[in-house]
Amino acid sequence: MRSAVRLFLFLVTIVVILVAWITHQLTNPSIGMLIGALVITTLAVHFLLNILDHRDERRKREARESRPRSSGSEEPGTVKHAEGSFSLKEKKSGLTWGGGNIKASEATRGTRRKFLGR
Repeated sequence: MRSAVRLFLFLVTIVVILVAWITHQLTNPSIGMLIGALVITTLAVHFLLNILDHRDERRKREARESRPRSSGSEEPGTVKHAEGSFSLKEKKSGLTWGGGNIKASEATRGTRRKFLGR
């Protein structure tokens, strides 16, 4: 929401300046005051929202740091992998048949694969 407000104010300011420049109204004092007010408002809102963003980030960081640590060194629910293996995807559990065109009724552990029932 905050970024939408920033973008809206920035675009309104740019559009007003471009329209005044195209119509040669930059020398008009009322247009100059309007552009000045828009620029000041845009900068003030930008700095105010920046301060609020930093405050929110600081609160989140403090909440993370003040959260009590569990007795284990890892987060609960994480999957432990062997140190010698490197995997970027999640490991699946269950029976693996070795791949290929294997009939499900012939898939057993500890035997050689049969290709299409041969």
